[in-house]
Amino acid sequence: MKKLILFALLCIACRFSFAQQASENYRLLLKEGWNMQSAVTDQSTGAKVSNTGFNTGKWYKVSVPTTVIAGLLANKVYDFDPFYGRNFERLNDARLDKPWWFRKQFKLPGSERGKNVVLKLQGINYKANVWLNGKLIADSTQVVGPFRIIELDITKQIKYNSPNVLAVEVKRPFDPNKRGGDLAIDYADWIHYPPDFNNGIINNVEIKTFRKVGVEYPLVTTKFDLPSLAVAHLEVDAIAVNYTDEPQDALVKGKINGNSSFEQKVRLLPRQKKQVTFNALNYPQLNIKNPRIWWPWEYGKPELNRIQLSIHSSGKISNELAENFGIRQVSSVMIDSNKARKFIINGKPIMLRGAAWSPDIFQRRSKERQEQELKLVRDMNMNIVRSEGKLEDDNFYAICDREGLLVMTGWMCCGAWQYPERWDAAKRTVAMASDSSVMYWLRNKPSMLTWLNGSDMPPRDKKVEADWLSIEADLKWPNPTIASANETPSKISGPTGVKMAGPYDWVPPAYWEADTGKYGGAWSFATEISPGPSIPPYESLIKFLPKDSINTRSLDWLYHCGTMQFGNTRIFDSALYARYGTSASIIDYLNKAQLQNYEGHRAMMEAYGLRKYNNATGVVQWMLSNPWPSLIWHTYDYYLYPAGTYFGMKKSLEPLHIMYSYKSNGVDIINSTLRQYNGLQVKASIYNLDGTLKYTKETTAEVAEDGTKECFRFPMIDGLSDVYFVRLELKNAKGKVESINWYWISGKKDELNWKKSTWYYTPQSNFADYKALGSMPKTTLNINSSTAKADAGGLYNISLTNTGKTVAFFLHIRMLKEKGGDDILPIIFEDNYITLAPGESRTIKCRYEDKYAGKGAPYILVNGWNIDAAGSKTGEHIGIEK
Repeated sequence: MKKLILFALLCIACRFSFAQQASENYRLLLKEGWNMQSAVTDQSTGAKVSNTGFNTGKWYKVSVPTTVIAGLLANKVYDFDPFYGRNFERLNDARLDKPWWFRKQFKLPGSERGKNVVLKLQGINYKANVWLNGKLIADSTQVVGPFRIIELDITKQIKYNSPNVLAVEVKRPFDPNKRGGDLAIDYADWIHYPPDFNNGIINNVEIKTFRKVGVEYPLVTTKFDLPSLAVAHLEVDAIAVNYTDEPQDALVKGKINGNSSFEQKVRLLPRQKKQVTFNALNYPQLNIKNPRIWWPWEYGKPELNRIQLSIHSSGKISNELAENFGIRQVSSVMIDSNKARKFIINGKPIMLRGAAWSPDIFQRRSKERQEQELKLVRDMNMNIVRSEGKLEDDNFYAICDREGLLVMTGWMCCGAWQYPERWDAAKRTVAMASDSSVMYWLRNKPSMLTWLNGSDMPPRDKKVEADWLSIEADLKWPNPTIASANETPSKISGPTGVKMAGPYDWVPPAYWEADTGKYGGAWSFATEISPGPSIPPYESLIKFLPKDSINTRSLDWLYHCGTMQFGNTRIFDSALYARYGTSASIIDYLNKAQLQNYEGHRAMMEAYGLRKYNNATGVVQWMLSNPWPSLIWHTYDYYLYPAGTYFGMKKSLEPLHIMYSYKSNGVDIINSTLRQYNGLQVKASIYNLDGTLKYTKETTAEVAEDGTKECFRFPMIDGLSDVYFVRLELKNAKGKVESINWYWISGKKDELNWKKSTWYYTPQSNFADYKALGSMPKTTLNINSSTAKADAGGLYNISLTNTGKTVAFFLHIRMLKEKGGDDILPIIFEDNYITLAPGESRTIKCRYEDKYAGKGAPYILVNGWNIDAAGSKTGEHIGIEK
């Protein structure tokens, strides 16, 4: 009996695992065991390279996907860290602009004999000649474009139960940022270009088998009888393919969640691909009652359902597949005279606030890294990730599906993709085939929100946009399609309802509410926007900058900024010095930078949240992450260190959030959930620099689901210091604290010189003055911690009490691997860079996985703006950094 129970549990576990990923009855993923070499170093012919007797002893061992430089780095060809200082320039190699070979030997089992065999290439950057077993099966006029899915019938060339050799000769793209460049991966002004231009195999290579016919690319779309969600009317589409030169009669069968069976006969002409549709009108079983609905995480559970499809020929099954899908309905409407596009999911409007994803500069992908980064996205309470033409792999989208994160993606700026009027016939073919491939690939993923047919502008060639729209309609892209991420109306599809009006460099917190209709302030849907640099802490800087180069004018510092207008931190630094004072040391500069990062990013997200659905519908921070260690445009740095920007973002995006309005001098509540809150307890306190309580007010409030509420405005208060603190606290009706938020306010205000605005920032005519923070009275802390085990990692409760008479300002908690050691990364802090009133205590939860913690005893280190370390008390394994 025990064995039977164990067997049953194993079966359940297997079914659960199966339900979490796409699966097919025969799929050979060619990932490991490749060899790579320059065609300059080894000048052998393709016929010879693809022969089983070929010697690869002097070739590099790689796994696929990989670019050339990624493969060389994996083989430790370079004896330096390319990210340190300006070492990136040392990657230049005469071989990098020449073709490279990628070779893989594999076996196909005899059980697949007699079937049609297909080689699927999902990402070749940029062109390739493909050889199999000594034969050229496709040349570089056929295999071209990194976003195309190329399927090659290799039935006649394949061997069974003996080695096959696949050899792919990949040619680097012509600089995609130049006139006449290729439709490849582009980067624009945020990093230096890798010298191989990401030449290589950048997505999966796999073998599939079919018995004459096949079924591919399922799509399940949903219609609700809104506002009711009681019944989901599903439509199932798939592509049936005839892999033979003869007509075939086939039967396509399907199931939803293991039941709700349906089937349809289909007649396929020789080599025909045909869309097969099952709709709820003709198949009543596709009217699903009480469906398990996929929601963005703020609104509910991102429930995943399962579609299973198979195709049969001559009474025999040819192939079958299964993958997850979401029962959800996405649409959009225009508001504010077509200036803003509002997205609606399952009948509910959603305010979209997130950041722009960037993959590793060398296109190195890691499931572990994707999990780590997307966990940070969710921890910041973001609900959307934008991917500008840097398409990820299936695992990335599967995580987003699972976590309820939305994805905005589309074609990229700023090179060849942006100028279709310059394309010749060959590039037009690549562009259209790429669009078809991406639609097939991404259309069934529930995390997909929208597709952009352009980035910085709509396609100038009207026929290109029209053709893309036709493809997207034919392939039933189930979500809104937008001409570009820019506000320029399309001559084909009209107003976009989104904008790219900047800024991309520092602007003060007051900017976001002050501008209500011309620049980058809180109106419309800002698809990319930022208050500029995000300076990493010292602990990260020393990993990629020589210590004697950690200053804002060094060549190494400038090299790790962006390019062009963004090749320095001058605008950010000028504001920092004017507002917080010149820095006595680099540590002083970095501490002040975290303040400015925190307040700038928090205010941006708060302003958009406060004006949601009035005339603001979304905001995407440019960017989420960096493809290499950088000083600009990120929420966490390349080493996953969460600093000032991160916690300013996290604070502003709390599901139930209390905030200070720089425009109204008042207190507001932002509710980002589908729950109405009644009986909320609101408390505001104002403290002078010396800790004197100058004002307090308590009131109650209600806020509608996904709504905002103005609570009150502050009166004139006598006797305020030049800089003072506003402490806001929000409790629910049961007295549980939902949000604590601190602001530091200057009697002298930031003022903007609107007339001198540029596309990337608005200069200031006057600056707030926070210099008095530098002479705050000292205070003391008591710090203790308790630990627990949770989720195969450490869970710490870190308790801090301000035992002094003044405010304890901007306390930063770090968790080290051991005393004097490196920070544990990645790590999740419930809150950080916190401020405490005199006598106030807070307990902050901290979580990490043991595998990132090292072998020593974890050590808590706290620093703050005005902490007297000598007079403070700490528990075991806790220190205060001076």
